[in-house]
Amino acid sequence: MKNVALSDLPPETVKRLLSEGRLYLHLGPYVTALSTKDAGVREFLTDMYQDCSILVGEEALVDFSLEVRAPNLVRRYIRRQIVADPGFYFPAVPLPVKLGPLCLEMGMNLCVALQSFRQAIFHAGVVSDQKGGIVIAARSGGGKSTLTAALMEEGFRLLSDEFAILCAETSFLLAYPRPVSLKNQSIDVVRVFAGADQVSDRLTGTPKGDIAYRRLRKSDLETANLPAKAKLILFPRFQAEAAPAVEKMDIADAAMQLIASSPNYQVIGEPAFHALMQMLDGVEAYEITYGNTEDSLMLVKDLWEAVDG
Repeated sequence: MKNVALSDLPPETVKRLLSEGRLYLHLGPYVTALSTKDAGVREFLTDMYQDCSILVGEEALVDFSLEVRAPNLVRRYIRRQIVADPGFYFPAVPLPVKLGPLCLEMGMNLCVALQSFRQAIFHAGVVSDQKGGIVIAARSGGGKSTLTAALMEEGFRLLSDEFAILCAETSFLLAYPRPVSLKNQSIDVVRVFAGADQVSDRLTGTPKGDIAYRRLRKSDLETANLPAKAKLILFPRFQAEAAPAVEKMDIADAAMQLIASSPNYQVIGEPAFHALMQMLDGVEAYEITYGNTEDSLMLVKDLWEAVDG
């Protein structure tokens, strides 16, 4: 097997490999065998993942297999719907075919969340610099992805927008960079500071409103083999027109909230507990409240300046 960039493969080769279920996408610690015959999904993949590594050659040893397809012939030709099939039963609701990119991203999230048993997974974004990593815990409406995308513009590298992946052996955070998911008002906010060419077309009529994706950066892919030691955990809370505020959290409370967000902590058990405790040693956690992206960046920069490298 050898690694090539997706953009180096001719379009007809990409189409053939996807139709055969042999497009092996190598991101961070995972290899995913992707399969689809949907043109919209293929176009999104070749655009937003153009710099990603593809394993080419004989059959690859894969972590996950994901097919994005119509649920059945009726929904393919008449109702025009699409669904992510991770190879095991999951009660996914079919989506309109125009939402194929969302179906792909949801399916990839599902694979990691429910089939990763070597690392502890927490629902959080992660960015890092030479000091270490910032874990941005997920809260509904908290602005995790917007803050993650904003920190990318401030010189931080992206490890992941969706998952804090904790190595059970080293207690370091592993990179799994994928496009940053943006919802509703955050789409226009990120378009302004990242550039319109860095954000995908808007998907409308999704179960969560409008969705778009901030493009992967080549630099984040080139450093995806570098783990990061956690230095700071943030629990963001966006409230329109709220004054910026910071409240330090007890590290035990932070741990419990992270555990509650994990899809596999209970499955991994004791190794996950020890890895999390080691990761949290010396780490500080804060709840930050803000009313706009500028305030959130100000708060994070102040907290990060106080962190020892």
